[in-house]
Order: sequence, then C-alpha cells, then structure tokens
Amino acid sequence: YPVSAHFPDSMVEMRAAWLRAEPARPVHVLFIGGDFPRKGGPELLEAWRQGGFADRAVLQVVTEWPLAQRDMPDGVRVLSGVAPHSERWKALWHEADCFVMPPRHEAFGLVYQEAAAAGLPVVATRINAIPEIVEHDRTGILVPPGDAAALVRAMKSVIASGELRRRLGKAAQTRIAAATPAAYAARLHSLIASVLETHGGFPA
Repeated sequence: YPVSAHFPDSMVEMRAAWLRAEPARPVHVLFIGGDFPRKGGPELLEAWRQGGFADRAVLQVVTEWPLAQRDMPDGVRVLSGVAPHSERWKALWHEADCFVMPPRHEAFGLVYQEAAAAGLPVVATRINAIPEIVEHDRTGILVPPGDAAALVRAMKSVIASGELRRRLGKAAQTRIAAATPAAYAARLHSLIASVLETHGGFPA
C-alpha cells in the first residue's frame, strides 16, 4: 500500500520539537474506523475511562458510526465526514501523537500502514495479520483481544512517554518506507521462481 507519499519523513522529529516547545500540550490520540464496534471502539472508550486520560490527552474518533458527542467521555471528540486522503484527513494524521485501534475482528488493517507512514506508534490487538504490520515493542504495542487491563497499560505507556512515541514512530516510518511496490514485486517474483524450481515448473 504506497501511502508514504502523503507524509513527509520529518513528521517524527516535528512532533519531538513540538513536545520540547510545549511540554504541556495534550497528547493527541487518533482512532479511525468506520465499523466502530468491530474496530474495537467500545473497548477503546472504556479503556479511556478506566485510564483517566482526559487530564493529559485528547482522543479524536474518526468514524461514520452514529455516535453522539454528548455520550462521549471527557476528552473525546467525534469527527465524521472525513474523506480518505483529504486535507482534513492529512491534518488529523499530522496532529496525532499516537494511533490506537484495538479491533475485535480485523483481517489486515491498511490504517496501520497509514499510521506507520505518518510516523506514529500504534496500539492494536494481536490478531490475524496485524502482527505482520505492527511489530510489538518495535513499531507499536500489541495487546491480547479483550484484555482491557493490557489495553489501558499500553495506552498509558505511549501517552506518558514522548521518547517511547518517538522511538516506535521512527521505527514504524522506516519500516513502511522500505515496503515499496517494487520491493514487494521482487519478493513475490523470487517466491514464485523458487516454487517453480522446486516443483519443476507448470505441467505442459
């Protein structure tokens, strides 16, 4: 997914500069998911309540799911009508300090690649192909599905430490930058060639 073109390489260092200039700035946590329940939205809101993060962070929930702002916990903003790759979409990625989406069910998750390209650390659940995108303790933090306590701990870690966010975000951005379509095509070609060599090619 060639998403890196949307984000400059300097985003990680830009956030570090913001933190040095304004250490009291609330940490901006971003969630983007259309199917709010399946993407772990209710679990995220509950973790937000349990962690008491509103005094030092802001959670921006981007979804088309019918959520009422009046029903949200303190510190949560609901945003709708944000088109992918729009200027508002790009601005939200630029403003964010970390990305959290703990889905109940998710086959892959392109949004994690977008987070990596934006230089953001990720908190996600360890299901299906997500560990292929988010490397635990290298580009993000993975928690077991349904483990509310682990989700709260992971969010506390990334919200509390600007250095951790910088380390994970930089590693994520470096990793996604190397995952170009050309590199993918070369790996796929090599794999197909090795299978053909092993099995003697296709039958006549």
